[in-house]
Amino acid sequence: MAYSISPAVFGSMFAVPSQVVDNFIKLASASQLKTMLWIFRHASEEIDPEKISGEIGYKPADVSDALVALCEWGILMNDGKTVAVIPQPEKAEEKVEQKKELPELAVVKPTYEQVVQRCKESPEIANMFTDIQQILGKTIGYDGQCILLMIHDQYGLPFEVIYMLVNYCVSVGKSGFAYISKVGKDWGEKEIDTIEKADEQIKNLNTCSGAWKQFATMAGIQNPRPTSVQSAFLYTWTVEMKFNVEMIYMAYEEMLNHSSKISFAYMNKILTNWYSKGIKTPEDIERDKQEYRKAKSRDAKPKQDEQTSYDMDEFNRRANMLPVYKKGE
Repeated sequence: MAYSISPAVFGSMFAVPSQVVDNFIKLASASQLKTMLWIFRHASEEIDPEKISGEIGYKPADVSDALVALCEWGILMNDGKTVAVIPQPEKAEEKVEQKKELPELAVVKPTYEQVVQRCKESPEIANMFTDIQQILGKTIGYDGQCILLMIHDQYGLPFEVIYMLVNYCVSVGKSGFAYISKVGKDWGEKEIDTIEKADEQIKNLNTCSGAWKQFATMAGIQNPRPTSVQSAFLYTWTVEMKFNVEMIYMAYEEMLNHSSKISFAYMNKILTNWYSKGIKTPEDIERDKQEYRKAKSRDAKPKQDEQTSYDMDEFNRRANMLPVYKKGE
């Protein structure tokens, strides 16, 4: 099917610099792109996040974040100064490789009629709804259809990746669409947009899940699953830092020596310190402690010598003050 621009849309026009499109069309999230278009459309008006929010359907905080990004890209000026110069295409490509930050799914959902129309236009969307109903074992309804459609449209996840995402959520006992949406946002930010990337991500998540079960058993923690914050820490420790459960438990024990409450943030400080020192095994920990004790002993030695010298001087001084008795006296 060949597409062309309808002549009817040329009645009223506004300018968008070509370098903005060339450099940032891949980089911009949905909220950033809509904010950008609104600003160029209302170039003569004051840039008011509240007003923009009401017209593009995103929260004021999302619009404010978008404005900061537009300043960083050099598209906007703040107090008369650009924060950054608009980069050349090759530099923009470097930014694309960085982790994206995506907004929560918009409160404004597509209408029921729009969802029906999308199903008519794309059999893949209709098939996705049917297949995911089978995966979940329930009818997903309008709200579920909206979330799946927005994960595809706004987070850029292909249909086959969405299938894998939903299967993973079901496998961990979290088939609610709030959780599915949260995982979709995380995968979108990490640009998990192929089957291979999705498979690797699921392996990493399963590694975290297995690590939690082992750690919880060792630590006597009754919770069957970690919280979202604890999951994030576990992902960092097991996937990014490559620590095994034994090392995580040793960090837990070290934390208990300094805190009466369980603190994953404190454990993270310990593990981050070990990671920066290249400590990977219990033997490395013991070696580090020995080196610390030796260094502390060397630092204390001069003070001991100084104390010994003082004591000897005092002894000699007192010895000279003793009375000397002569024979016959």
